[in-house]
Amino acid sequence: MVNYIKLLDKINLQKYIYLIDVFLSNEITVSCFLEHFLQTRREDNYWLTSSFDDEVNSIMDSIFLDIDEYNPEELYDPSDGFNINEEELRIRLDNKVSLLKKLI
Repeated sequence: MVNYIKLLDKINLQKYIYLIDVFLSNEITVSCFLEHFLQTRREDNYWLTSSFDDEVNSIMDSIFLDIDEYNPEELYDPSDGFNINEEELRIRLDNKVSLLKKLI
């Protein structure tokens, strides 16, 4: 694994890392996090054009899939392998943001 990533990757990752950190520190609710994350991604041509390094892109896509699998507690079904609750979302995001921070 290379110990560096493109400068533009670092710059474009900062907003996502910050948003995830704010969520993980309980400064914003899960619904607020989801709204801002999805809005940021919709407007992010860098990510949408797959400009990230392959390793970073893989992590970011995995984060997006985790968010897609999230369901609020009232809709969460533990027997459904394709949805996760807030606790699991936090665990997954914490692991993935740690990987991103190691890269930058």
